[in-house]
Amino acid sequence: MDTIFSSASNAQKSAIKIIRVSGSKVKNIPKIFSFKPTQPRVASIRKIYDLKNNIIDKALIIYYPAPNTVTGEDVIEFQIHGSSIIEKKIYDVFSKTKTFRIAARGEFTKRAFLNGIIDLTQAEGLNDLINSETEKQFKMSISQYEGMLSNKINQWRKEIVWLLSNLEALIDFSDEELPLELEEIFKQRVLKILDEMKKTLINSNYGERIRNGFVITLIGRPNVGKSSLINYLSNKKAAIVTEEEGTTRDIIEVTMDLEGFPVILNDTAGIRNTNSEVEKIGIKKALEKAGSSDLILVLSDNEDFSYPELKSKCKKILVHTKSDLRATSKKNIYNISVKEDIGVSRLIKIIVNHLKSLVPKEDLILTRERHIVAVKKSICALNDLLKFDLNINPELASENLRITAKEIGSITNIIDVEEVLDDIFGSFCIGK
Repeated sequence: MDTIFSSASNAQKSAIKIIRVSGSKVKNIPKIFSFKPTQPRVASIRKIYDLKNNIIDKALIIYYPAPNTVTGEDVIEFQIHGSSIIEKKIYDVFSKTKTFRIAARGEFTKRAFLNGIIDLTQAEGLNDLINSETEKQFKMSISQYEGMLSNKINQWRKEIVWLLSNLEALIDFSDEELPLELEEIFKQRVLKILDEMKKTLINSNYGERIRNGFVITLIGRPNVGKSSLINYLSNKKAAIVTEEEGTTRDIIEVTMDLEGFPVILNDTAGIRNTNSEVEKIGIKKALEKAGSSDLILVLSDNEDFSYPELKSKCKKILVHTKSDLRATSKKNIYNISVKEDIGVSRLIKIIVNHLKSLVPKEDLILTRERHIVAVKKSICALNDLLKFDLNINPELASENLRITAKEIGSITNIIDVEEVLDDIFGSFCIGK
Protein backbone atom coordinates (compact mmCIF):
# COMPACT_ATOMS: atom_id res chain seq x y z
CA MET A 1 0.00 0.00 0.00
CA ASP A 2 1.02 3.60 -0.55
CA THR A 3 2.41 5.63 2.28
CA ILE A 4 -0.22 8.22 3.16
CA PHE A 5 0.00 11.64 4.81
CA SER A 6 -2.45 14.25 6.05
CA SER A 7 -2.96 16.94 8.62
CA ALA A 8 -4.26 15.49 11.89
CA SER A 9 -5.22 18.87 13.34
CA ASN A 10 -7.43 21.85 12.57
CA ALA A 11 -7.08 23.28 9.08
CA GLN A 12 -7.16 26.85 10.38
CA LYS A 13 -4.16 28.84 11.58
CA SER A 14 -2.96 27.67 14.99
CA ALA A 15 0.10 27.60 17.25
CA ILE A 16 0.85 23.96 16.40
CA LYS A 17 -0.21 21.69 13.56
CA ILE A 18 0.30 17.94 13.31
CA ILE A 19 1.01 16.12 10.06
CA ARG A 20 0.72 12.35 10.31
CA VAL A 21 2.34 9.89 7.89
CA SER A 22 1.70 6.14 7.80
CA GLY A 23 3.14 3.34 5.65
CA SER A 24 6.18 1.35 4.67
CA LYS A 25 8.15 4.36 3.34
CA VAL A 26 8.09 6.29 6.62
CA LYS A 27 11.69 5.29 7.32
CA ASN A 28 12.75 7.28 4.22
CA ILE A 29 11.40 10.55 5.61
CA PRO A 30 14.57 11.70 7.45
CA LYS A 31 16.48 11.42 4.16
CA ILE A 32 13.73 13.18 2.17
CA PHE A 33 13.58 16.14 4.57
CA SER A 34 17.32 16.10 5.33
CA PHE A 35 17.25 15.55 9.08
CA LYS A 36 18.94 13.12 11.43
CA PRO A 37 16.80 10.04 12.21
CA THR A 38 15.11 10.00 15.62
CA GLN A 39 14.82 7.25 18.22
CA PRO A 40 11.50 5.38 18.26
CA ARG A 41 8.85 7.06 20.42
CA VAL A 42 11.22 9.87 21.44
CA ALA A 43 10.12 13.43 20.65
CA SER A 44 13.04 15.16 18.93
CA ILE A 45 13.54 18.69 17.56
CA ARG A 46 14.73 18.67 13.97
CA LYS A 47 15.20 21.24 11.22
CA ILE A 48 13.35 20.07 8.12
CA TYR A 49 14.27 21.08 4.57
CA ASP A 50 12.62 21.02 1.15
CA LEU A 51 14.04 19.19 -1.88
CA LYS A 52 16.26 22.21 -2.73
CA ASN A 53 17.71 22.18 0.78
CA ASN A 54 15.81 25.32 1.88
CA ILE A 55 14.71 25.24 5.51
CA ILE A 56 10.97 24.81 6.05
CA ASP A 57 10.65 24.76 9.84
CA LYS A 58 12.12 23.55 13.10
CA ALA A 59 9.68 20.83 14.10
CA LEU A 60 9.08 18.21 16.76
CA ILE A 61 9.40 14.77 15.15
CA ILE A 62 8.10 11.52 16.67
CA TYR A 63 8.59 8.13 15.01
CA TYR A 64 6.36 5.18 15.96
CA PRO A 65 7.51 1.80 14.60
CA ALA A 66 4.96 -0.85 13.58
CA PRO A 67 2.96 -2.73 14.73
CA ASN A 68 2.03 -0.88 17.94
CA THR A 69 0.76 2.28 16.27
CA VAL A 70 -2.59 3.87 15.46
CA THR A 71 -2.62 2.17 12.04
CA GLY A 72 -0.48 -0.91 12.72
CA GLU A 73 2.09 0.50 10.26
CA ASP A 74 5.18 2.66 10.71
CA VAL A 75 3.98 6.16 11.62
CA ILE A 76 5.75 9.48 11.90
CA GLU A 77 4.29 12.76 13.13
CA PHE A 78 5.49 16.27 12.39
CA GLN A 79 4.48 18.81 15.01
CA ILE A 80 5.07 22.03 13.09
CA HIS A 81 4.33 25.70 13.68
CA GLY A 82 0.75 26.32 12.65
CA SER A 83 1.33 28.38 9.52
CA SER A 84 -0.55 27.25 6.43
CA ILE A 85 2.49 27.99 4.24
CA ILE A 86 4.67 25.63 6.32
CA GLU A 87 2.07 22.91 5.96
CA LYS A 88 1.86 23.56 2.21
CA LYS A 89 5.63 23.30 1.77
CA ILE A 90 5.68 19.93 3.54
CA TYR A 91 2.78 18.73 1.37
CA ASP A 92 4.70 19.85 -1.72
CA VAL A 93 7.71 17.73 -0.74
CA PHE A 94 5.53 14.66 -0.21
CA SER A 95 3.62 15.23 -3.44
CA LYS A 96 6.87 15.33 -5.45
CA THR A 97 8.10 12.10 -3.87
CA LYS A 98 6.92 8.79 -5.33
CA THR A 99 4.94 6.34 -3.16
CA PHE A 100 3.59 9.15 -0.93
CA ARG A 101 0.05 10.42 -1.39
CA ILE A 102 -2.47 12.41 0.61
CA ALA A 103 -4.83 10.25 2.68
CA ALA A 104 -8.49 9.80 1.82
CA ARG A 105 -11.20 10.47 4.41
CA GLY A 106 -10.90 8.00 7.28
CA GLU A 107 -7.99 6.15 5.67
CA PHE A 108 -5.81 6.08 8.79
CA THR A 109 -8.65 4.46 10.73
CA LYS A 110 -9.44 2.15 7.82
CA ARG A 111 -5.85 0.89 7.89
CA ALA A 112 -6.15 0.37 11.65
CA PHE A 113 -9.13 -1.86 10.92
CA LEU A 114 -7.45 -3.72 8.04
CA ASN A 115 -4.39 -4.32 10.21
CA GLY A 116 -6.45 -5.66 13.12
CA ILE A 117 -5.85 -2.78 15.54
CA ILE A 118 -9.57 -2.10 15.91
CA ASP A 119 -12.76 -3.69 14.57
CA LEU A 120 -15.60 -2.03 12.68
CA THR A 121 -17.71 -1.19 15.71
CA GLN A 122 -14.71 0.44 17.40
CA ALA A 123 -14.03 2.44 14.24
CA GLU A 124 -17.64 3.63 14.22
CA GLY A 125 -17.39 4.44 17.93
CA LEU A 126 -14.27 6.50 17.24
CA ASN A 127 -16.06 8.49 14.54
CA ASP A 128 -19.01 9.08 16.88
CA LEU A 129 -16.57 10.14 19.60
CA ILE A 130 -14.99 12.73 17.31
CA ASN A 131 -18.43 14.08 16.39
CA SER A 132 -19.98 13.90 19.87
CA GLU A 133 -21.38 17.18 21.18
CA THR A 134 -23.31 16.13 24.28
CA GLU A 135 -22.50 14.09 27.38
CA LYS A 136 -24.78 11.21 26.34
CA GLN A 137 -23.19 11.03 22.90
CA PHE A 138 -19.74 11.05 24.47
CA LYS A 139 -20.53 8.24 26.91
CA MET A 140 -22.09 5.99 24.26
CA SER A 141 -19.31 6.55 21.73
CA ILE A 142 -16.47 6.04 24.22
CA SER A 143 -18.14 2.81 25.39
CA GLN A 144 -18.29 1.51 21.83
CA TYR A 145 -14.75 2.65 21.04
CA GLU A 146 -13.50 0.86 24.15
CA GLY A 147 -15.06 -2.37 22.85
CA MET A 148 -18.24 -2.96 24.86
CA LEU A 149 -20.28 -3.79 21.75
CA SER A 150 -17.40 -5.74 20.21
CA ASN A 151 -17.05 -7.90 23.31
CA LYS A 152 -20.71 -8.89 23.29
CA ILE A 153 -20.76 -9.55 19.54
CA ASN A 154 -17.64 -11.70 19.81
CA GLN A 155 -19.18 -13.55 22.76
CA TRP A 156 -22.26 -14.36 20.66
CA ARG A 157 -20.14 -15.49 17.75
CA LYS A 158 -17.95 -17.69 19.96
CA GLU A 159 -21.08 -19.35 21.32
CA ILE A 160 -22.48 -19.88 17.81
CA VAL A 161 -19.20 -21.44 16.69
CA TRP A 162 -19.29 -23.80 19.69
CA LEU A 163 -22.82 -24.89 18.80
CA LEU A 164 -21.86 -25.30 15.15
CA SER A 165 -18.81 -27.43 15.93
CA ASN A 166 -20.87 -29.77 18.12
CA LEU A 167 -23.56 -30.05 15.48
CA GLU A 168 -20.96 -30.74 12.78
CA ALA A 169 -19.62 -33.55 14.96
CA LEU A 170 -23.11 -35.04 15.05
CA ILE A 171 -23.31 -34.87 11.25
CA ASP A 172 -19.91 -36.58 10.93
CA PHE A 173 -21.11 -39.41 13.16
CA SER A 174 -24.67 -39.51 11.84
CA ASP A 175 -25.25 -43.09 13.07
CA GLU A 176 -25.34 -41.79 16.61
CA GLU A 177 -28.22 -39.74 18.00
CA LEU A 178 -27.67 -36.60 19.98
CA PRO A 179 -28.17 -37.39 23.70
CA LEU A 180 -31.38 -35.84 25.06
CA GLU A 181 -29.54 -33.86 27.69
CA LEU A 182 -27.12 -32.44 25.10
CA GLU A 183 -30.03 -31.55 22.81
CA GLU A 184 -31.70 -29.70 25.69
CA ILE A 185 -28.47 -27.85 26.52
CA PHE A 186 -28.11 -26.97 22.84
CA LYS A 187 -31.58 -25.43 22.65
CA GLN A 188 -31.22 -23.59 25.95
CA ARG A 189 -28.02 -21.95 24.73
CA VAL A 190 -29.70 -20.92 21.51
CA LEU A 191 -32.64 -19.47 23.47
CA LYS A 192 -30.23 -17.51 25.69
CA ILE A 193 -28.56 -15.90 22.67
CA LEU A 194 -31.95 -15.14 21.15
CA ASP A 195 -33.11 -13.44 24.32
CA GLU A 196 -30.00 -11.25 24.45
CA MET A 197 -30.31 -10.30 20.78
CA LYS A 198 -33.96 -9.36 21.15
CA LYS A 199 -33.11 -7.09 24.09
CA THR A 200 -30.49 -5.28 22.02
CA LEU A 201 -33.08 -4.64 19.30
CA ILE A 202 -35.39 -3.02 21.84
CA ASN A 203 -32.55 -0.64 22.77
CA SER A 204 -31.49 0.06 19.19
CA ASN A 205 -33.89 2.99 18.73
CA TYR A 206 -32.30 4.68 21.74
CA GLY A 207 -28.83 4.25 20.22
CA GLU A 208 -29.86 5.92 16.98
CA ARG A 209 -31.52 8.76 18.88
CA ILE A 210 -28.37 9.42 20.91
CA ARG A 211 -26.37 9.60 17.69
CA ASN A 212 -28.83 11.72 15.71
CA GLY A 213 -30.94 13.48 18.33
CA PHE A 214 -34.33 12.98 20.00
CA VAL A 215 -37.05 14.61 17.90
CA ILE A 216 -39.37 16.96 19.81
CA THR A 217 -42.12 18.66 17.82
CA LEU A 218 -44.17 21.68 18.91
CA ILE A 219 -47.81 21.55 17.81
CA GLY A 220 -50.51 24.18 18.30
CA ARG A 221 -52.77 26.70 16.69
CA PRO A 222 -51.36 29.92 15.21
CA ASN A 223 -49.92 32.44 17.67
CA VAL A 224 -49.97 30.19 20.76
CA GLY A 225 -46.24 30.78 21.28
CA LYS A 226 -44.51 27.87 19.51
CA SER A 227 -41.90 30.07 17.85
CA SER A 228 -41.34 32.07 21.03
CA LEU A 229 -40.75 28.89 23.02
CA ILE A 230 -38.35 27.39 20.50
CA ASN A 231 -36.40 30.67 20.36
CA TYR A 232 -36.25 30.72 24.16
CA LEU A 233 -35.09 27.12 24.51
CA SER A 234 -32.46 27.43 21.78
CA ASN A 235 -31.38 30.88 22.95
CA LYS A 236 -31.49 32.26 19.42
CA LYS A 237 -33.98 33.75 16.98
CA ALA A 238 -34.54 30.64 14.92
CA ALA A 239 -38.19 31.33 14.14
CA ILE A 240 -40.08 34.48 13.14
CA VAL A 241 -42.34 35.83 15.89
CA THR A 242 -45.08 38.34 14.92
CA GLU A 243 -48.70 39.07 15.74
CA GLU A 244 -49.64 37.87 12.26
CA GLU A 245 -51.04 34.34 12.10
CA GLY A 246 -49.55 31.66 9.88
CA THR A 247 -45.99 33.06 9.66
CA THR A 248 -44.49 29.58 10.10
CA ARG A 249 -45.18 27.61 6.94
CA ASP A 250 -42.36 25.07 6.85
CA ILE A 251 -40.72 23.08 9.64
CA ILE A 252 -37.90 24.89 11.42
CA GLU A 253 -35.36 22.56 13.07
CA VAL A 254 -33.12 23.62 15.94
CA THR A 255 -30.57 21.27 17.51
CA MET A 256 -29.56 21.69 21.13
CA ASP A 257 -28.05 19.95 24.13
CA LEU A 258 -30.68 19.38 26.81
CA GLU A 259 -28.80 18.30 29.94
CA GLY A 260 -26.63 15.92 27.94
CA PHE A 261 -29.35 14.69 25.57
CA PRO A 262 -29.04 15.69 21.90
CA VAL A 263 -32.39 17.15 20.86
CA ILE A 264 -33.92 18.34 17.59
CA LEU A 265 -36.70 20.87 18.25
CA ASN A 266 -39.24 21.36 15.45
CA ASP A 267 -41.30 24.51 15.12
CA THR A 268 -44.30 23.86 12.90
CA ALA A 269 -47.13 25.60 11.11
CA GLY A 270 -50.12 26.54 13.25
CA ILE A 271 -52.94 24.05 12.87
CA ARG A 272 -56.18 25.64 11.69
CA ASN A 273 -58.68 25.65 8.82
CA THR A 274 -57.24 27.74 6.00
CA ASN A 275 -57.76 28.43 2.31
CA SER A 276 -54.03 28.94 1.70
CA GLU A 277 -52.58 26.00 -0.22
CA VAL A 278 -49.08 26.80 1.08
CA GLU A 279 -50.32 26.85 4.67
CA LYS A 280 -52.20 23.55 4.13
CA ILE A 281 -48.94 21.94 3.01
CA GLY A 282 -47.21 23.32 6.11
CA ILE A 283 -49.93 21.92 8.39
CA LYS A 284 -49.68 18.52 6.69
CA LYS A 285 -45.92 18.53 7.24
CA ALA A 286 -46.43 19.50 10.89
CA LEU A 287 -48.73 16.54 11.54
CA GLU A 288 -46.39 14.14 9.69
CA LYS A 289 -43.38 15.35 11.69
CA ALA A 290 -45.34 14.97 14.93
CA GLY A 291 -46.19 11.42 13.91
CA SER A 292 -42.52 10.47 13.69
CA SER A 293 -41.39 12.33 16.82
CA ASP A 294 -40.19 11.00 20.16
CA LEU A 295 -42.10 13.66 22.08
CA ILE A 296 -44.79 16.21 21.19
CA LEU A 297 -45.31 19.49 23.02
CA VAL A 298 -48.95 20.45 22.46
CA LEU A 299 -49.31 24.19 23.05
CA SER A 300 -52.48 26.17 23.77
CA ASP A 301 -53.26 29.54 25.30
CA ASN A 302 -56.94 28.77 26.03
CA GLU A 303 -56.95 25.23 27.55
CA ASP A 304 -58.14 23.69 24.26
CA PHE A 305 -55.68 20.88 23.45
CA SER A 306 -57.96 18.90 21.14
CA TYR A 307 -56.40 18.14 17.77
CA PRO A 308 -58.35 15.33 16.05
CA GLU A 309 -55.91 15.58 13.12
CA LEU A 310 -53.03 14.51 15.40
CA LYS A 311 -52.96 10.70 15.19
CA SER A 312 -49.56 10.12 16.82
CA LYS A 313 -49.47 7.77 19.81
CA CYS A 314 -46.15 9.03 21.15
CA LYS A 315 -45.78 10.86 24.46
CA LYS A 316 -47.47 14.27 24.57
CA ILE A 317 -46.89 17.08 27.06
CA LEU A 318 -49.67 19.68 27.31
CA VAL A 319 -48.29 23.21 27.67
CA HIS A 320 -50.46 26.19 28.57
CA THR A 321 -48.71 29.28 27.19
CA LYS A 322 -49.02 32.97 28.09
CA SER A 323 -49.84 31.97 31.66
CA ASP A 324 -48.84 35.45 32.85
CA LEU A 325 -52.16 36.57 31.36
CA ARG A 326 -54.21 33.53 32.28
CA ALA A 327 -53.03 30.34 33.98
CA THR A 328 -54.80 27.02 34.24
CA SER A 329 -55.28 24.86 37.31
CA LYS A 330 -56.02 21.64 35.42
CA LYS A 331 -53.85 18.63 36.23
CA ASN A 332 -51.12 17.45 33.86
CA ILE A 333 -51.08 20.79 32.07
CA TYR A 334 -47.93 22.88 32.51
CA ASN A 335 -48.19 26.65 32.74
CA ILE A 336 -45.45 28.67 31.08
CA SER A 337 -44.81 32.23 30.03
CA VAL A 338 -41.81 32.89 27.83
CA LYS A 339 -42.31 36.63 28.19
CA GLU A 340 -42.16 36.54 32.02
CA ASP A 341 -39.91 33.43 32.27
CA ILE A 342 -42.53 31.45 34.16
CA GLY A 343 -42.52 27.64 34.26
CA VAL A 344 -40.02 27.08 31.44
CA SER A 345 -37.40 25.56 33.74
CA ARG A 346 -40.03 23.14 35.06
CA LEU A 347 -41.04 22.25 31.51
CA ILE A 348 -37.42 21.50 30.62
CA LYS A 349 -37.19 19.22 33.68
CA ILE A 350 -40.32 17.35 32.56
CA ILE A 351 -38.85 16.89 29.08
CA VAL A 352 -35.51 15.68 30.44
CA ASN A 353 -37.24 13.27 32.83
CA HIS A 354 -39.09 11.76 29.87
CA LEU A 355 -35.83 11.36 27.95
CA LYS A 356 -34.26 9.73 31.00
CA SER A 357 -37.15 7.26 31.12
CA LEU A 358 -36.12 6.08 27.64
CA VAL A 359 -32.61 5.11 28.78
CA PRO A 360 -32.37 1.30 28.52
CA LYS A 361 -31.35 -0.78 31.52
CA GLU A 362 -28.91 -2.72 29.35
CA ASP A 363 -25.60 -1.00 28.55
CA LEU A 364 -25.27 -2.79 25.21
CA ILE A 365 -26.64 -0.54 22.46
CA LEU A 366 -26.68 -1.00 18.68
CA THR A 367 -25.85 2.32 17.05
CA ARG A 368 -26.09 1.65 13.31
CA GLU A 369 -28.74 0.37 10.92
CA ARG A 370 -26.32 -2.30 9.67
CA HIS A 371 -25.97 -3.64 13.26
CA ILE A 372 -29.75 -3.86 13.54
CA VAL A 373 -30.15 -5.62 10.18
CA ALA A 374 -27.47 -8.20 11.06
CA VAL A 375 -29.04 -8.96 14.45
CA LYS A 376 -32.53 -9.26 12.91
CA LYS A 377 -31.23 -11.74 10.31
CA SER A 378 -29.49 -13.69 13.07
CA ILE A 379 -32.69 -13.87 15.11
CA CYS A 380 -34.60 -15.18 12.07
CA ALA A 381 -31.98 -17.86 11.46
CA LEU A 382 -31.95 -18.99 15.09
CA ASN A 383 -35.75 -19.07 15.23
CA ASP A 384 -35.76 -21.29 12.14
CA LEU A 385 -33.13 -23.52 13.74
CA LEU A 386 -35.41 -24.23 16.73
CA LYS A 387 -38.03 -25.67 14.38
CA PHE A 388 -35.77 -28.57 13.38
CA ASP A 389 -35.24 -31.89 15.10
CA LEU A 390 -31.48 -31.95 15.47
CA ASN A 391 -31.35 -35.72 14.97
CA ILE A 392 -33.45 -35.65 11.79
CA ASN A 393 -32.29 -32.38 10.16
CA PRO A 394 -28.87 -31.53 11.60
CA GLU A 395 -27.70 -30.20 8.22
CA LEU A 396 -30.50 -27.60 8.10
CA ALA A 397 -29.85 -26.55 11.67
CA SER A 398 -26.13 -26.29 10.88
CA GLU A 399 -26.81 -24.03 7.90
CA ASN A 400 -28.82 -21.66 10.11
CA LEU A 401 -25.91 -21.49 12.53
CA ARG A 402 -23.57 -20.62 9.67
CA ILE A 403 -25.90 -17.82 8.59
CA THR A 404 -25.97 -16.51 12.15
CA ALA A 405 -22.18 -16.65 12.50
CA LYS A 406 -21.76 -14.77 9.21
CA GLU A 407 -24.27 -12.05 10.11
CA ILE A 408 -22.90 -11.54 13.62
CA GLY A 409 -19.34 -11.53 12.33
CA SER A 410 -20.20 -8.84 9.78
CA ILE A 411 -20.89 -6.38 12.61
CA THR A 412 -17.29 -6.38 13.81
CA ASN A 413 -14.99 -7.74 11.13
CA ILE A 414 -16.09 -10.13 8.43
CA ILE A 415 -17.06 -7.90 5.51
CA ASP A 416 -16.57 -8.87 1.88
CA VAL A 417 -18.10 -5.81 0.22
CA GLU A 418 -15.65 -2.95 -0.35
CA GLU A 419 -18.51 -0.46 -0.76
CA VAL A 420 -19.54 -1.04 2.85
CA LEU A 421 -16.06 -0.14 4.08
CA ASP A 422 -15.98 2.96 1.86
CA ASP A 423 -19.33 4.05 3.31
CA ILE A 424 -18.18 3.58 6.91
CA PHE A 425 -14.77 5.24 6.64
CA GLY A 426 -15.90 7.86 4.12
CA SER A 427 -17.85 9.57 6.90
CA PHE A 428 -14.62 10.30 8.84
CA CYS A 429 -12.79 13.59 8.68
CA ILE A 430 -9.56 13.98 6.70
CA GLY A 431 -6.52 12.89 8.73
CA LYS A 432 -8.37 10.33 10.86
